[in-house]
Amino acid sequence: MDCRDIQKMFIPFINEELSIKDLGKFLEHIDRCRDCREEYDIYYTMIMGMRYLESENNKTEFKINSEQKLREAEEHILKHKLFQIGKVVLLIIICVAVIIVL
Repeated sequence: MDCRDIQKMFIPFINEELSIKDLGKFLEHIDRCRDCREEYDIYYTMIMGMRYLESENNKTEFKINSEQKLREAEEHILKHKLFQIGKVVLLIIICVAVIIVL
């Protein structure tokens, strides 16, 4: 993916609307491309600032920053991969158990 494709993903990423596949591509590019990373930080700050100002009496707190958001997304991908591995391992265990029983 090129920078334009990634930049189109800024808002869906912030809104947690990316598929796991797109999320992986997004994080990989953001990790490599300094320009996109800086632009993402600006988008994130602006969007969260606007959300803060639009919230009732500014009571909503946005404790997470752009860096934390990226780390949480990376953790989400890791958990997804571990879950997928777990499913495969469980399937193998079931297959072996069926073979042993037969």
